[in-house]
Amino acid sequence: MDELATNESGSVERGMGYTVPVLAERIREFAAGWQIRAEGVADDAIFNRDGREDGAIAGEFRAHGVTFTKAAKGLRAPDWERMRLLLLLLQAGQPDKPGLYVSRACAYWWETVPSLARDPRKPDDVDSRGPDHGADACRYACTYERPTIRTGRTVGLY
Repeated sequence: MDELATNESGSVERGMGYTVPVLAERIREFAAGWQIRAEGVADDAIFNRDGREDGAIAGEFRAHGVTFTKAAKGLRAPDWERMRLLLLLLQAGQPDKPGLYVSRACAYWWETVPSLARDPRKPDDVDSRGPDHGADACRYACTYERPTIRTGRTVGLY
């Protein structure tokens, strides 16, 4: 796992104030370094039509070469549980089990996620008044399931 964090130096709460074209360029460069497509899962807020010429922030990103899929947001507690299970050492590292490995390169993740407080009213959730951006991004990735393409044909092994 790696990250592209765009927060101000010394602050986990304040972003750099990048415009979509600048941020899209940073994302494309980051993806090129890993030889992967510039795509990912994003909060559904970027898909809201807000009077922009292309309809939504996601459309503006797409116009600049970055494609986002809407995160399947439902109840947060099961998503946090999935993330915790993927981080568990008992599961991570087993060849037949998925796991979540966070490298030292993920400085923003390490600075914010392990110390997130629980919500005082919902103990199975994190307190969203804290710096939960990295945790949310990670949670979206952990719960994302690629759509299955069905061809209508059944393939059998003989």
